Amino acid sequence: MPEIEFEPNAHLPPLAWCAHSRAGAPVRVRHGAGVETRDDGFVEGAWDGDFDAFDVDLAGALAGSGARVRGDEIVFAAPFHPLERLFVLRGPGETRISNSLAFLLTDAGDGLDLSHPDYFFDFVAQVRRGITPPPSRLRTASGNQVELHPCCNLALRADASLRRIARPPGAPPSRYADYVDLLLGTTCRLAANAADRRRAATYRLVAACSRGYDSTASAAIAGLAGCREGVTFVESLGRSGHPLVGVTERVGDDSGADTLRVLGMRVAEFDRRALAELPGHPRAEFFLSSPAAITDATARVMEDTLRGSVFVSGRHGERYWGPTRRCSRTDFRERDDCHLSGQALGEFRLRAGFVHFPLPYVGARHGPAIYRITRSAEMRPWTLGTGYYDRPIPRRIAEEAGVPREWFGQRKLGAGMGLRDLSAESERDFQDFLHSEVPATVLRRLDPRPIAERFAAHRRLTWIRSIYSHLPPVSAALDLLQGDRLHMMWRSTSLYHFHWGYAKTRSRYARP
Repeated sequence: MPEIEFEPNAHLPPLAWCAHSRAGAPVRVRHGAGVETRDDGFVEGAWDGDFDAFDVDLAGALAGSGARVRGDEIVFAAPFHPLERLFVLRGPGETRISNSLAFLLTDAGDGLDLSHPDYFFDFVAQVRRGITPPPSRLRTASGNQVELHPCCNLALRADASLRRIARPPGAPPSRYADYVDLLLGTTCRLAANAADRRRAATYRLVAACSRGYDSTASAAIAGLAGCREGVTFVESLGRSGHPLVGVTERVGDDSGADTLRVLGMRVAEFDRRALAELPGHPRAEFFLSSPAAITDATARVMEDTLRGSVFVSGRHGERYWGPTRRCSRTDFRERDDCHLSGQALGEFRLRAGFVHFPLPYVGARHGPAIYRITRSAEMRPWTLGTGYYDRPIPRRIAEEAGVPREWFGQRKLGAGMGLRDLSAESERDFQDFLHSEVPATVLRRLDPRPIAERFAAHRRLTWIRSIYSHLPPVSAALDLLQGDRLHMMWRSTSLYHFHWGYAKTRSRYARP
């Protein structure tokens, strides 16, 4: 049996780990205090199976990551959803695997390539391509390649080589009852696993809820699975108009407090704008999507409540529960992604010590089957005929759980709230980094304007992608014509938020 040597370190983020394998030697795993370890494996997170069996690699829904010895291999398991991934760095006779890009590179004595501004678009490309191999790669300062492995297992052999193991998607649901049974059954089993007393530390469910479709339905499922705590933001940003002719923004009430109480939960309400009042550089650890997406970073104000939880979110329900054919996607090919929203929680949750469970991704590899259910005759009573913002599956879930129809899914709101700009302190620090660390030859090619000044063209791009990118000719044309030239981040100095945030984050992984 392969041997694992664990090196716990209380100074590391509690849920972070990095495995280092050399040919013919035990696998060394450095990890934080919240990682559960056994002789035959380790895990950070919860899954839809018996905890004592420790079959993290066989789980249908692993929220988190881990590894299990199987025969003469160690099988590493990525999360079941595509919002996080395993990071791999190979060298002569050695391999490193981690749930953190910053941990992986710091452990290897490597870093980001400061002459390469486009890490943001590297991740966007991976998300749009989905989870099928070969893996996407990121270049490093030393000329190496970091591999990105979402939603799969990786079997590590004694010679430090790896083989990818695809995960079976399971049986597709054929009708609404089958699908809800899948969602609720998975959530109940995962909740039982998280609360298992044989754990060194247990987790409780905490559900997010707004006045939108996806979080309301996800909170309803969580409530049926025993969740008794909910979190909500009091306000979000609403938009009127059309991206092609002009958009007006205004702040509106987005609190899901009443819904959470109907579902039997205690409620904690938060103001997104409190993010700007936090000391230091609170946006830095969300570097993966900054400043294009702000949703993940605003979760920072909930840190104390989320600690020790399985955070149930409705993240990207619109990509699988909507009424248009784009929701019949397979293998998590999210061709409409422009912002990496939902992709940047990783470093925050590893440090704060919570697990992310984006419930709409349960069974979502069966996009065509879910779309057929959405369009089926049995869902007509919950179809409002309001166009794009009409989602009968989450509406039925919420209404049958007791949430009044008029309380949710009436208009689309977002997280913006004018928070894309860094605080004055962070902006000064970022500018110092930009002019002291980035090669001048690269910096001269980039646009220094704030991304807010480039937003009109960007809105047109995101609208085209959201409505039409599932059509192969449109997708091919966008790629051929470099449609991302309209992106607010295209050749922008803001691309270096990634490098700046990484530089702030990597210190937590330094050896004492």
